[in-house]
Amino acid sequence: MRYTVSEIAMGMGAKILCGDPDRTVSAWTFSSKEGDADTMFVPMKGERVDAHDFIADAYAHGVRVTSTERGETVSGTEDMTYLYVEDARAGWQRLGAYWREKHANVPMIAITGSVGKTTTKELTALALSPSGNVLRTSGNRNGQLGVPQMMAELADDTDCAVIEMGMSMPGEMGRIAAVAMPDYAAITNIGLSHIGNLGSQEGIRREKLSIVNRLREGGTLFVNGDDPLLRVLCPDCPDYAGTEGILMYEDTRERFRTLKVVAYGAEEWCRYRYRDEVAEEQKVSFVYEGAGAALPVSLPVPGHHNVSNATLAIAVAETMGVSAERAAEALATYQPMSMRGVREVLPGGVILIDDTYNASPDSMRSGLDVLCGVKAGRHIAMLADMFELGDHAESGHRRVGRDVAERPVDVLITVGELSEAIADEAEKRAAELGRSVSIFRAGTREEGRDLLLPMLKEGDAVLLKGSRGMKLDEVAEALRRRE
Repeated sequence: MRYTVSEIAMGMGAKILCGDPDRTVSAWTFSSKEGDADTMFVPMKGERVDAHDFIADAYAHGVRVTSTERGETVSGTEDMTYLYVEDARAGWQRLGAYWREKHANVPMIAITGSVGKTTTKELTALALSPSGNVLRTSGNRNGQLGVPQMMAELADDTDCAVIEMGMSMPGEMGRIAAVAMPDYAAITNIGLSHIGNLGSQEGIRREKLSIVNRLREGGTLFVNGDDPLLRVLCPDCPDYAGTEGILMYEDTRERFRTLKVVAYGAEEWCRYRYRDEVAEEQKVSFVYEGAGAALPVSLPVPGHHNVSNATLAIAVAETMGVSAERAAEALATYQPMSMRGVREVLPGGVILIDDTYNASPDSMRSGLDVLCGVKAGRHIAMLADMFELGDHAESGHRRVGRDVAERPVDVLITVGELSEAIADEAEKRAAELGRSVSIFRAGTREEGRDLLLPMLKEGDAVLLKGSRGMKLDEVAEALRRRE
């Protein structure tokens, strides 16, 4: 979509300092090194860098429209159009909400959760694909800057949208919800991700629940009935006792009174249910029970977590007008995204499971289950530090160590200081169980790489997983280049 500067200024609540109000742009960037004459630069103040200092750099790359908090132009950018806004972040979010309001007729499902958001978003978009043109979150545009950017991609031919919402600090989810104003929302789970910033799992739940703050009245919230912190929110659940005892923001509590809350999961009381799960090395199948007759479903990826995610995807599709049968047919074509559990057979007959995008204790467990479901000579896990666990860092890493020892993992390589707790606990638990696990500790990914490569044999299966900052994707690339 193309927008004029004057319309952008109106949406942002900005003032045009100088330039052509009729100039149009069709793209937005927060980096001064990207863009062209059709791009608007939106500089933000960060903790270490103020992007306003790089407006001239954006100009040199061809950008001719920028917002600014400084109320003045930069020398040498005389033909640039400037929009003055007091708070760039708030203005950008207002603009996102403006774009959403222009396309208020587009049904939108917002998806959040501690782990699995991206996979669930992809599965849901695929399940909805028979309905027509589905907009879905691309890349990492799931936060305070990215969600408004996705609203800019809503168009007259958009039939529905699947928007991923992530957060790491208190108050973020509510601000994002005010931009997207979804018709439906889903929470996949409450884990330990970002617990260092949010204090407890109840604090994480409170933040995730604020995804409904701008959900339309009478809208539907899907919750995971297998998750103990979510199931209690559903009136169908035997454990339901109302919401007064649940930690919530007050505006969330007010909106909750107007919502329809439904659950998906394995329990018989769940409105949308999966049963008869059959796990195979490269796929998983199950029976889906929703609005119609029981339906066999097959996914071309392994893992119990994908059964739960696919159940939600079909449930959303049914609710938004796509039959379960057509949704299941679409899901049969699913392929995982890069660095999110992709399975590859490398030269030399080594099986690589590249799950290096991010990690938490819950997703580590899922990754280990996928690894151990592979028929292999040896199951080798290289696990790196998990960040943002705060006071739960040691216990979270130790939990992963127990998970390793309680599964048929033959070799464990830990990478990083925090992950030494994984190795320690795996060693202790394996001894208790009388299991033999070869355990190696590496301080850096380079050390881990140098430990891993010489030990690989034909028929080995290797899982690589850690927080994004540990950059185990570089080890994955080294494996691909291995002769």
